[in-house]
Amino acid sequence: MLAGGLACLSLPPFDVWPVLFVSYTILVWLLDGTVQGPAGKRHRFGAGFAIGWCFAFGYFVPSLWWISEAFWLEPEKFAALIPFAVAGLPAYLSLYWGLAFGVAALLWIAGWPRVLLLAGLIGAGEWLRGHLLTGFPWNLPGYGASSLDGFAQTASLVGIYGMTVVVVVVAATPALFYVPGRAAHRPSGTVAFSASVCAAVVALHVWGHTRVASYDATLVENGDTATVVRIVQPNISQKDKWDRAHAGRIIDTYLELSGRPFAGVPQTPPIVVWPESALPRLIGEEHGLRARIMASLPAGTPLLTGGLHRVTDAYGSASIFNSLLAIPAGGQIAARHDKVRLVPFGEFLPFQWLLEPLGLRQLVNLPPGFSAGGEDRVIRLDGIPAFAGFICYEAVFPRSVPYASRPEMLVNATNDAWFGTSGGPHQHLGHARFRAIEQGVPMIRAANTGISAMIDATGRVQAKLALGTAGHLDVAMPAVMAATPYSVIGDLGFLVLLVLISGIYIICRRMKKFCVPEVHEN
Repeated sequence: MLAGGLACLSLPPFDVWPVLFVSYTILVWLLDGTVQGPAGKRHRFGAGFAIGWCFAFGYFVPSLWWISEAFWLEPEKFAALIPFAVAGLPAYLSLYWGLAFGVAALLWIAGWPRVLLLAGLIGAGEWLRGHLLTGFPWNLPGYGASSLDGFAQTASLVGIYGMTVVVVVVAATPALFYVPGRAAHRPSGTVAFSASVCAAVVALHVWGHTRVASYDATLVENGDTATVVRIVQPNISQKDKWDRAHAGRIIDTYLELSGRPFAGVPQTPPIVVWPESALPRLIGEEHGLRARIMASLPAGTPLLTGGLHRVTDAYGSASIFNSLLAIPAGGQIAARHDKVRLVPFGEFLPFQWLLEPLGLRQLVNLPPGFSAGGEDRVIRLDGIPAFAGFICYEAVFPRSVPYASRPEMLVNATNDAWFGTSGGPHQHLGHARFRAIEQGVPMIRAANTGISAMIDATGRVQAKLALGTAGHLDVAMPAVMAATPYSVIGDLGFLVLLVLISGIYIICRRMKKFCVPEVHEN
């Protein structure tokens, strides 16, 4: 658990990546202990499961405690759920690590191949965590390298799941130079394998920095013709956001921030971007409000805003979507992205038929909850660069399926006011940066209370507004890059890594020098 708690320091806002070498080295040594001495398969699996579960629990509790902040907004209704948020969710997420480590203990092997085995199983377990039961791929180990701009470009090749495998291999390699109980023993191939890992890290780092440098040259060339974007951050308290008494003030705040003069005169009409569910109104149903908003913006300026949107079917049944609305200068909603991945217990109640009679409901007081959008797509409109929308939680999910047509920008409208000034908004921004790296497409991030940012196509933050402040950013849209391998093949690169590791393991398993003590059934 202590090793897991140490590993969480690699994540934003700390970004202390060297701790990973200590944490994953300890993990390898602990798994070494499961195969020393006679033990049955069930005992070995149980020991491995306990190691993985305890490490992950120690990792997730301190890195996800901030989720409980949302329940303190209405403690009289939700305080009973705080233990579930602080301990219950980490306990569930840790099961994936427990299973991965239980299998690792059964398949454990001597020498350097065990590092590859561990990395492959962690990667497979994290992929399952990101997909089963709606998925929750928050704080994958690969995000521990987010502060290394050059090395982080590896995600453009194999995505964040592949990045997780690479990070674990690198971080666990020091364990090879000492085997507990056999201090003088150094298995054959250790030096060669370690040298190969070091060479691969250097190569990826140099390649990544070269990629960043060539992209910077493109930004200079396109600087005079770039579209100017105004990102608005109103810093509205979550307690005030849906209070009717504050509706007028909230609207005035948005209009005042959006209508301020630009420092220079943009060559083309700028784009104004507002956060998730910006106004406490159904903006699609209020023509007068939309006209007032558009009149407050510079002539010809389109607006991209988060907003609740109601759709009524032929039978009079209404559905509410959490949407990103595209409103050209004319004031009509020309297109929208409906949130596809809703937050469990936040925007909808899983197993509602079972849990609602027990007194549970979603945090957002909108019975019977939001409706999910149908698909991710690229929206193309005159006067607005082609874009793909990410609403809040969606920015955590890598887009493993390529878009039918390539976007020129990603737009992440979010509201992290639920989580105050905790580490949650910092982690959320860090995860969003990897979506830009994976696709090679810049991202506009508009957050109600922060952290709003312009992220370029290499995942670097070009400009941002601090957490808990009100204001706006006027920044030129960075250029899009050529399609990355990940944007074309998705998680296929990650799958190739797993297949390669499996092949190496099978070969090494047949070699006597990598054998471990025989398993004896009790």
